[in-house]
Amino acid sequence: MEIEESGATPGPGRGKKRPPSPSTPDDDESTTSIDDTEWLVSDSDSDSEEGEDHDNQGANDPFTVDKFPTATCDHEEQINVLYIDPETRLRGPLPIRRYPPFRGGYHLFCADYKVNDKSELTVSSAGDCFNGSRCRPMQLFQLVDIKIAGYRHDQSGHANISGSVAMRDTVEPLRNYVYKRDINNCEAISVNQKTGVARLSFTSPARVISMVNRVLIEFELYVRTDALPEDKPKGECLIEGCTEFSDFHESKSFIQHRRMYGERCALDVKYMKLINAVEARVEVKVLHLGAIVGGINMKLLAKTAGFDEVIRLFRGVAPEPHSIMTFVVAAERRKNFDLYIEAAPRDNPFVGKEKSMSCSWRVYSFQPVFHGTDEEEVKLGEFAELSLKVIWKSYGF
Repeated sequence: MEIEESGATPGPGRGKKRPPSPSTPDDDESTTSIDDTEWLVSDSDSDSEEGEDHDNQGANDPFTVDKFPTATCDHEEQINVLYIDPETRLRGPLPIRRYPPFRGGYHLFCADYKVNDKSELTVSSAGDCFNGSRCRPMQLFQLVDIKIAGYRHDQSGHANISGSVAMRDTVEPLRNYVYKRDINNCEAISVNQKTGVARLSFTSPARVISMVNRVLIEFELYVRTDALPEDKPKGECLIEGCTEFSDFHESKSFIQHRRMYGERCALDVKYMKLINAVEARVEVKVLHLGAIVGGINMKLLAKTAGFDEVIRLFRGVAPEPHSIMTFVVAAERRKNFDLYIEAAPRDNPFVGKEKSMSCSWRVYSFQPVFHGTDEEEVKLGEFAELSLKVIWKSYGF
């Protein structure tokens, strides 16, 4: 059954798609202005986005950069931001303890997560069902958002961020990167001058992340200044460390939003834990791009497990024809897995005016299964033709 744009109609069958975006009066193609507000997300963390996620930020107004709490990994300082300072629970996501990064010798998480091993989990090493042909649903961790908060960005323009964020599960405790940029490939991000909040564009993990009871996150983030000192070739350290997200009681899928306080800023992580889940490996192949002056931007978003939260999979310049992009997302069985695909001109005469940006978009809804493939041909007006493939898999862990 097809889903209405309002979302009020029951979910579709496997591989069904929502009705295409309607055409504008001046064009017979599917070029349109976005009115599907359930998929409307901001592309930056500028001052206009100050109120975003306010319901997850605590009971009171969020901290400003002038009054933002800081803490080293020292036990007493972490206890203070966790339990003693009453404002940390009222003016931001719930705090969670930040532990120091592994520097050699003993570390709290060496035994369970082998943090002394910096090997990376790759697609080739991800393997198949651990139980052979016996498929079972999994309990999975799905990242929704990563932000830095409370960072005072004194330089003009965007902040140039590098570093890494990696997950480790107890099934195969290798680094499964969800963010990785070296100093020569920094991400230029917009920083909210009042709250010091900036969103990182996370990348797809090699495979879904198991979270039966717990999972580890490791991070080290740097900001590149105008001149890199010789003693700091990676730039100025913003925040580094690790922590463990755990759950021993929930029997239903849920969302958490946690904050780790550092010496210069905090790291905010919003994630889902999905019960009865499988892996959705999304492959998007560019078949054709329209001859649009200035080029084409693309956006790929996902919703999973019936939650309203939008997972940003891709946002940027459309890849060249025949290019393939791959993204791994956790999906809950018996609930829809939705994908939103949009194409728009990079240079648009309506930007900054009242008229919305012209674009073309499609929404597809799928029913997750243990194994199999769903395929769709996506036509985005005069902008692009794509091949969309969703490959389902259960590793059985």
